Amino acid sequence: MRHFVAILAGGLALSCTAAQALPAFSHQQAELFAKCSGRLAALATHQRSTRDAQAPENERLRAEFDVLLSAVLPDAQDQGVPSGQENRWRSQGWSEIAGFLADQHYSFDATVADNARDAAALRIAECRDVVLMPET
Repeated sequence: MRHFVAILAGGLALSCTAAQALPAFSHQQAELFAKCSGRLAALATHQRSTRDAQAPENERLRAEFDVLLSAVLPDAQDQGVPSGQENRWRSQGWSEIAGFLADQHYSFDATVADNARDAAALRIAECRDVVLMPET
């Protein structure tokens, strides 16, 4: 992949764990990176609104996914991804987490709230499993 150097220059190491193996093709990577960017943006926005101390960390991770996306997007477009698709993928990631957060915080049904909390945590964990963040 011609953008691998750019990815490493961004300070990230890709993790190919059993939990979340990095997809083989650039168009699949672009989708994953864009969705994770949207997921983390929604989470960080919610955290900022509740003054959660983890908001800056999740915002930094969202920015790292944008770097990864920028690195693979030219190859993904060469593989047929239409211009603007990355924004639709980001939107899907955002909507997914925003919906879970709404259910978690506003549902009158404890089971729905618990399931939403678990689902949101799983989606965010899937993203975190893709990258290894450098120690700060």
